[in-house]
Amino acid sequence: MEQQPQQAPQQPQGWANPGPWSLFAIAVLTGCAGFFNAGFLPPTTAPLLVGILVASVIPQFVSGLINFKRGEILIGTLNGLFGTVATIGIAVTTWMLITAPTPGAVTPEIMGVFYIILFLAMEIAAIGFGRMSWFIMLGIAEVGVAFLCFGLGMLVLGGWLLIIFSAFSLYLATAIFWAEIFQKPILPLGRPVFK
Repeated sequence: MEQQPQQAPQQPQGWANPGPWSLFAIAVLTGCAGFFNAGFLPPTTAPLLVGILVASVIPQFVSGLINFKRGEILIGTLNGLFGTVATIGIAVTTWMLITAPTPGAVTPEIMGVFYIILFLAMEIAAIGFGRMSWFIMLGIAEVGVAFLCFGLGMLVLGGWLLIIFSAFSLYLATAIFWAEIFQKPILPLGRPVFK
């Protein structure tokens, strides 16, 4: 009787990198919000922007959980922050403002504090990303400045910065996606700033 060759035991499959999924979702979200705030889209599209914000919650939140499972605290924290506080907070408060029964019934002053705290969180995260790449550190710091602009009432400038961040997110998502697919870096991301 002929013996069958033994197969090597299969290694358990770990969690795949959810980075491209969450970054593509962020690119869609920030691109739409950026074009809206920069004044390229009419105010009547605001209810649709709320839908886009809500739709991007799932990729961010789930990616955060996966990244925490993978031991990626920095990326998991950022995904979780975008997937809960930032995206849901902005969606719900935008909806409240556009559906207020009368103009002035709901006023947005608290959003200044909201955005300034998001700015601080992004700058703290940017320093952590400096261990990975100067390019990623710069991108995260840049979106923090966009949040600061919103907190200070500079919506058009904040919108332009979100458009730039959308392009950054598309590039980063593509770089990670192709590196995973081809098993080697295809697009450069820059060297770490900190060791």
